[in-house]
Amino acid sequence: MRFIKTDLTCRLDALPWTGFHTRFVVALGITWVLDAFEVVIVSAVLKPMAKQLELSAQQASLLVSGFLIGAIIGSLLFGYLADKFGRKSLFIITLLLYSGGTFLTGFADSFEFAMLCRILAGAGLGGEFAAIQSAIDEFVPARHRGKVDGTITALWNLGSIIASLSALYLLKTFDESFAWRVAYFLGGILALLIVFIRLYVPESPRWLIAKNRIKEAEEIVRKVEKKAGFSPKVESCDIPVFEGSIFDATKIILTKYRWQFIFSASMSFTILTTYYGIITFLPLVLSKVYNLSSLEISSVLFFGSVGGLIGGLTVAFLNDKLGRKPLGTAISFLSMLAVFLFLLKGVDPRVLYFVYSFIAFSFASVAYVIATEIYPSYIRAYTIGVLSVIGRLSGAFAPAVVVSIASQDYRLGIFTIASFWLVGFISFLIYSIKGKETKGKPIEQIS
Repeated sequence: MRFIKTDLTCRLDALPWTGFHTRFVVALGITWVLDAFEVVIVSAVLKPMAKQLELSAQQASLLVSGFLIGAIIGSLLFGYLADKFGRKSLFIITLLLYSGGTFLTGFADSFEFAMLCRILAGAGLGGEFAAIQSAIDEFVPARHRGKVDGTITALWNLGSIIASLSALYLLKTFDESFAWRVAYFLGGILALLIVFIRLYVPESPRWLIAKNRIKEAEEIVRKVEKKAGFSPKVESCDIPVFEGSIFDATKIILTKYRWQFIFSASMSFTILTTYYGIITFLPLVLSKVYNLSSLEISSVLFFGSVGGLIGGLTVAFLNDKLGRKPLGTAISFLSMLAVFLFLLKGVDPRVLYFVYSFIAFSFASVAYVIATEIYPSYIRAYTIGVLSVIGRLSGAFAPAVVVSIASQDYRLGIFTIASFWLVGFISFLIYSIKGKETKGKPIEQIS
């Protein structure tokens, strides 16, 4: 592998925070809001949608699976393409694919057409993560990366809040037979508006350097420095230039970065199994334990989203203060204990879910940060794509496992979710002993 000596990456890390960085992060970070909006709004309108299209329970559940299948395909395909052809072009393509798939779902008149649209939307959103997360890690100054990545991850809960309120409004305002269509139209239009913002987002200089396109990278860095009114004088460093295939990239991940990949995969597994496990466990099992109506379930979910948002933003701030290793280890352990709050029957479930979400939903704001920043730029997007596949596959089977076990005794369901958290805790504990603390360090030093 060849190396290029340049000071561009260090100049990026030395820059102060500017309005450009804010616009950049907002334009790309909106992906997390859209993903949460998609998950929650679909859950809220799936029942009337299934009724009008005369779908069986199995077909309705397959629509959810179709979205996850699409996300898996998109994560792998667009993750590799983002490393091969750049982040910027994928910013637009994946968002258009998601927007189109979501909007067209509103016109569905059959199971087959709805399934196709859900797969397309899933592929777009799955591809979003690989390109977006890579670009943010590669552009944001090292000393701000933890809080920025953590904040973006926490915005998942904002998307959940918006979706919950939107669903309640639509179902109260329109007839159910039309409300579900409006929900999809709304999701598609919101995503389309973001496309215009992304037209002004530059390519990742680190990716350009890895492709030996130094002049283009220099031009972008100079523009950012001009907007910041500051040109730092820094030392040069060696940046690897990767010219291999997808098989070469896979080999590097599974050999040179083998144990880092195992750690990252366990993070993706823990985040998705615990999330999808609990949001399925709540309406199907806990609602019977606490005698909750449909509206009360929506209220509990809303409280959880608020708790997750507050907790996630708190952890995002602490990322660059306390460091990833102590924070991730502590939160995964506390989350494992917090699941057992649901054994308390005399407490308002909204309070229980708020407290649980405040702790557990904040874990992603540290876990996703460290799980994606420990790889070099030339394979980062592809690795994130693979990790997304692992997470979504895990998230797909978690609800069935949790509900099946809980059907014998709801307390067994709680223990199952706690066991998912145990995986994350053990992994973070091992990483704390063996791995690097990445707080405030440039990407090149970490990987």
